[in-house]
Amino acid sequence: MDDSIIFFAGIFTTVLFLIGYGITIKEFRELEEERGTERFRDDSSAEIKK
Repeated sequence: MDDSIIFFAGIFTTVLFLIGYGITIKEFRELEEERGTERFRDDSSAEIKK
């Protein structure tokens, strides 16, 4: 194979990896924010017994 083909394939896969990594980090941050705001919901059916 030509070295330039391998080089461009490496750049292409690196770009795809970075895009996927960025999307994953964004999703995790959204989940953390969602968990932080809805940790104790009002419509919970849990009962505390002593």
